[in-house]
Amino acid sequence: MAFIKFICILIITVSLIITGKGEDTESVLSMQKHIGGAEKLVTLKRIIRDVETGSGETATDEEQNILRKHTDVHVFSNDSNPSISLIWTGTEGALIALTTMGNGITLIPSRLYRSSNFGRSFVDISDKIEHDRILNNHGMLVSPVDSNNVMLVTDQSFSLFARGMDYRSVVYITTDNGQSFSKSKLKFIIDPSSVYFNKYDTLKILAISSDNHGLWISYDFGLVWRHISDHVIQVRWDPTDKDTFYYAKDPTGSMISGAFNNELYRGKASYIESTKIAEHIYSFGVQGGFIFISVEFLSHNGSRVMHVSKDKGVTWDAAQIPLINKQQFYSLLDMSEDMVFVHVDADGGSGDGSIYTSDERGIIYSKSLDHHLYPSLGSVTDFYKVSSLEGVYITSQLEHQGSTIHSMITYNKGGTWQNIDSPKNSVCPPTEKVCFLQIHSLFSRSKGVAIPEFPKSSASATGIIIAHGNIGDALNFNTPDVYISNDGGYSWLQPPHLKGPQFYAIGDSGGLLFAVNYSKSVPTNVIKYSMDEGQSWEEYKFVDSPILVTGLSVEPGSRSTSLGLWGWDKSGDGAWRSITMDFSAIMKKPCQKSDYQDWKAHESNKEYGEDSCLLGADVIFNRRKKGTVCINGKQYQNAVTLKPCQCQKTDYLCDYGYVREGFDCVRDGDFQATHIDICKKDQDEIIKTKGYRKIPGDKCQGGFTPNSQVIPLHKKCKPSEEKKDDFGVDKDNFSQYHPSGETKKSTSPGVIVFLVFVVVVLILALVYIVRKRQMSGKRVKYVPLPTSEHAASYGTGAESNSLMEDGAVNGTTPRPNGNSSISYHDDSDEDMLIS
Repeated sequence: MAFIKFICILIITVSLIITGKGEDTESVLSMQKHIGGAEKLVTLKRIIRDVETGSGETATDEEQNILRKHTDVHVFSNDSNPSISLIWTGTEGALIALTTMGNGITLIPSRLYRSSNFGRSFVDISDKIEHDRILNNHGMLVSPVDSNNVMLVTDQSFSLFARGMDYRSVVYITTDNGQSFSKSKLKFIIDPSSVYFNKYDTLKILAISSDNHGLWISYDFGLVWRHISDHVIQVRWDPTDKDTFYYAKDPTGSMISGAFNNELYRGKASYIESTKIAEHIYSFGVQGGFIFISVEFLSHNGSRVMHVSKDKGVTWDAAQIPLINKQQFYSLLDMSEDMVFVHVDADGGSGDGSIYTSDERGIIYSKSLDHHLYPSLGSVTDFYKVSSLEGVYITSQLEHQGSTIHSMITYNKGGTWQNIDSPKNSVCPPTEKVCFLQIHSLFSRSKGVAIPEFPKSSASATGIIIAHGNIGDALNFNTPDVYISNDGGYSWLQPPHLKGPQFYAIGDSGGLLFAVNYSKSVPTNVIKYSMDEGQSWEEYKFVDSPILVTGLSVEPGSRSTSLGLWGWDKSGDGAWRSITMDFSAIMKKPCQKSDYQDWKAHESNKEYGEDSCLLGADVIFNRRKKGTVCINGKQYQNAVTLKPCQCQKTDYLCDYGYVREGFDCVRDGDFQATHIDICKKDQDEIIKTKGYRKIPGDKCQGGFTPNSQVIPLHKKCKPSEEKKDDFGVDKDNFSQYHPSGETKKSTSPGVIVFLVFVVVVLILALVYIVRKRQMSGKRVKYVPLPTSEHAASYGTGAESNSLMEDGAVNGTTPRPNGNSSISYHDDSDEDMLIS
């Protein structure tokens, strides 16, 4: 038995090394030296051939001298680790930096450093973690509620060889921003990509183990853990209640991919009690007041339908959305603005699908965008919520013939979508049929386009979006430039100083923008900065000897005037460098009331020949005046005033059974029913509609009114399409889901151990097959949106823009790291980017 256990854990360890983890969360900035495999560390001593000097206007001598006095350089001497990660911890300028050798079996320990002065200097504190080796991916976990609390997770392969036969995970905990650490040996192997923090209580943590998928809870930020259940597929905290969480488990213990054995439980952290609230589920997602489950539709072989609850799983209603077959998937894209965006995969594996948007209840849906690009399960979607202006989303759409991809934007929560206008006076390449701005994101990176940063916006920087893009009729392989909008995506500019890929960051609530040329091989010593929302740029030479820059870092919230720049001296000592610059001195003074003016966000609505309102209201922001250089400061709050507008058709979504033609909602030719028949709380409702449904959160009054009616019938829902357990939905009748049945008996421990062994072996084979055949069966992951500030899941994974995938959810390994895991439909989207 001991030998079998050793083999099991060794296989698990090897599988973790092979598959890796997802990308780091927003709170952790991770960088790696790009060193050729054959050259190894010899590359560090090569002579560089060129130096990137930038293309902006050089700052005045006075500004240069001031900035030099406020620039500090720290060299991480005698540290050859090629990967570095850093986090901001606490609120007083403390940072923790970790260097590692990378994934794989090695005895080289990690190095841990701490700064208490905004990164101007660091102290080696590796002894506080006993010179252990921390995981390269997800090894640093910082609480999203209180960043003083940080957990470091050790590398299991290092533990195996350095500590002998001790297979338990080891974590190091700090609750005082790195001043002290406590060590804890766990009774399970912790999976750091499946650690979930409580939104309201920083000390409560849930975690799923990687050995037997056990669910554990800690009340002291990871020092002591209590076991809750085994064979758990996924867990999520309730975002509205500090004591409630939900988890899906396979009661049979088989963990077979694609099965409908899973049960959903509602748990209570205060007294470790769980109540079963659904059966036969395929996947689930939670955000805001919504819980969604994808369940088996028993009358259609392997088909699934989505159900929603707004009362913590006490009652469920079938979502008015198309059911899918076993080759398709649902993907919850966003639920943060009192409504739901969900992608429904198209039948036939074409690499696209449709976006549907919901009413406030999450029950009634209407089609928002056809041909939405989504070429693989759980990895590649360009769907992006703009944090700097309410209601704005950007995504990619597959051209109708399936040959190209273009960007689309909505300013009214998916009510209408349109192409993104290119900057005024921009030159349209002669090879293009039409010229719009195309935004590069996850899909472009998966195809090898140099995208060091995804689209970036911040709630504190009203209207500002920074993104890589190209001008043309479609996304292409050409080197992208950086584009900036300061009005929420209505208009854009392309500063000539930001040609080519850039690292970029937002500071001082939009009062400062930063950019550094990106290159894997050409060092630089120039940073570009703008104090007028990207209209003009200046350059500052931050060091004499150029370095290979690997990332920028501003304190969370984008409110600081200090910038951290990270890189390594490729031509010299090869050491990592942290360079901290404080730009407040050249901004001279804090902003006064007279430095601000009113600013209205609006879109141009050609149908009505006048400016329309933003989500039904005149929205007036108080922003810094153009040309004014002063410091907004960390306490800055953008004052907002609202005045309701007259309702127009753009304040409405098209109701179920209707589609948008221009600004009008017209009957969908494929929809035959004369009304919408919904089963709500076991009673029928009939919705008679003229095709329009007001956008949730829209504040318009009067004006256009479609006069839809909801008629409660007060009678039991008809069971015509219902099967076992009352699952069921058809085009004209949406039936309530009633959970029933008893928990199945668990398999004996001996059988479970054997099954774990067999499943792990199968997983290794599956990883090989996936990579070989580029198939897309992936375990479900519920992750925060990595390209916005909405970390709704309070978990650690960030492989996807999606909050829920219901692909092959019963797999027993996490999704592979980075782009190596991305799989595509072979017949549709390998060549959609044009050159």
